[in-house]
Amino acid sequence: MVINASGLFYLAGLQNLDYQVYEAAQIDGANGWQTFWKITVPQLRPVIIMTFIMSINGTLQLYDESVNLTNGGPAGTTMTMSHHIYNTAFLGKPNFGYASALSFVVFILVAILAAINLKVGDKRD
Repeated sequence: MVINASGLFYLAGLQNLDYQVYEAAQIDGANGWQTFWKITVPQLRPVIIMTFIMSINGTLQLYDESVNLTNGGPAGTTMTMSHHIYNTAFLGKPNFGYASALSFVVFILVAILAAINLKVGDKRD
């Protein structure tokens, strides 16, 4: 069985859950669905947010697979943002200014998505 990094984070998060809360919920008559949504998911919220941010960042920075497997694919259908930025900066007629502007847009996009995820995940009482 192959476990990726996100799965490993979820397994670690599940191992750190407090089982006394589950016992109390069972005594109070909660079913499995209620236990999952009212106890498990809120306790795993930091792990969910972290893996979501890491997934977004990893996807926006994806380069190697696109280049090595398909080199952008038929008519650029498998070209990622990072691959397009590289092609704009270094291949054909180089345009460093446009490539750096695209890189800055990716940076801003990652920062905005991370801020939204942190704001949504911050449930301090």
